[in-house]
Amino acid sequence: MLSQKKLGKSNITVSSIGFGGAEIGDLYENLKDDLCNEILKSSYQSGINLYDTSPFYGYGLSETRLGNYLSSVDRNNFILSTKVGRYLTPENPNKIERGIWKGGLNYVPNFDYTYDGVMKSFDQSLSRLKLSKIDVCLIHDVDTWTHGEEMEKNFKIAMEGAYVALSELKSQKVISAIGVGVNETEMCTRFAKAGDFDCMILAGRYTLLEQGGLNDFFPLAIEKNIGVILAGVFNSGILAKGVSPNSTYDYAKIPDHVAEKYFKIEKVCKEFNVPVAAAALQFCNANEAVSTMILGMDRVEQINQNINLLNFKIDSEFWVELKKNKLIDSLSTTP
Repeated sequence: MLSQKKLGKSNITVSSIGFGGAEIGDLYENLKDDLCNEILKSSYQSGINLYDTSPFYGYGLSETRLGNYLSSVDRNNFILSTKVGRYLTPENPNKIERGIWKGGLNYVPNFDYTYDGVMKSFDQSLSRLKLSKIDVCLIHDVDTWTHGEEMEKNFKIAMEGAYVALSELKSQKVISAIGVGVNETEMCTRFAKAGDFDCMILAGRYTLLEQGGLNDFFPLAIEKNIGVILAGVFNSGILAKGVSPNSTYDYAKIPDHVAEKYFKIEKVCKEFNVPVAAAALQFCNANEAVSTMILGMDRVEQINQNINLLNFKIDSEFWVELKKNKLIDSLSTTP
């Protein structure tokens, strides 16, 4: 059973778990079309109504697979979120550097946060998604994580170009809600102060292991009624699968202090017979600023597993114990 919440100041209502589309863009693994279709069908039947994707995911493959499936169901029963900031151009498959994508379409992504670049990206997405309107559209990856020293320049271009383009499309009712999708709470705060946004995706920075944004971004999001969409709530899978020699954190080797904190949290979880993944989901869902969490799922069985984890009964004393041991920030909201 999934509850629903309002997405910031928009008129959109989203399920407490959303579907993250990176995996069906062949993130780390080459998935068959049939499997992706089954995953999407099961998620839809489970009550998940938010589907988040990007042109970047598999260089158009995620949007294409989502478009193919969602064209078969009632348009009123799902919320589609995609992103701008990269448009795609065709390329010889032998010349494509795919990076984290193990499959994908034969395109290459080109960063472009200008007005014209965003309009081009948006039109391409509509075509792949087989839609004439998008529910949520986000300016993607304007952060130091992605751009390093070029971040300031791209932030300025994004506010003067992408933000103007999305605001215009929203006024034309081609988009219902606009926002940003980034990896840093600092950038969420900067965008929130610079423009009028409905929602923001924050990836990996507010989790059971890391509580960024409690002093700055979250209070501002509540004040401005910006719906927070959390991604990366399992911190590269650590909070779902545990720590192993191959564990990564932010796509790099897990730091010792993070692994140590995980083991301390795991110890409390064992004392209370709570799955770490259940604690991770319920902790993130409890913050009043959070509208939903988008989860990447590459197996059909993961859908019901995640829903069951979100509904797993956890004694209130468990959260008291975590705070007492300073394993989560004292300012954190708990269930």
